[in-house]
Amino acid sequence: MNFIIGIIILAMFILALRVIWATALQLLGALKNAAQMLRSYQSKRQARHRLPVIMPRSRDDMDWLAISDSVRQEIQSRNRETNRELERLEIQYRAKQKTIKLYEADIEIAKLERELLKIKPMTVAVEIKPKPRRRTKKAIGPAIVDDKSAKTAQQVFQLREALKGNANALTINQQARH
Repeated sequence: MNFIIGIIILAMFILALRVIWATALQLLGALKNAAQMLRSYQSKRQARHRLPVIMPRSRDDMDWLAISDSVRQEIQSRNRETNRELERLEIQYRAKQKTIKLYEADIEIAKLERELLKIKPMTVAVEIKPKPRRRTKKAIGPAIVDDKSAKTAQQVFQLREALKGNANALTINQQARH
């Protein structure tokens, strides 16, 4: 019994070590990732605020075309970054404006539906009752035949046929009913 409990405790200890080891590795990976992101952020920030051109010391060695090209490229790259950010913000603004318009339209639709529901019961009560139609006289018998009268008519017909001695005159459908 003590042996089994000892094995169980040993297995739990091994599992606890594995969990601690896996957690430590995950934390180490997260710290490395955070440090790398911090370094890249700092380098981008420094690159943004650096001077575009370092001027040479002597005036004879200056290449003014290269300096003007590098300054122009730096200005254009900074302008592109701000333009991209401006375009992104403008797109977000348009999307938000459209969603606001959709919400306003939904609210307006709900108000109109509510008003329609208020008006609809009133229109039902105000409706004029239609005049009853006049019946036309037809040569054919009544259109609606009572169920009991149809059964009695069928029974009378069968009784007459039986009295005449023409019992075989019943159709298959009439025989199947009995």
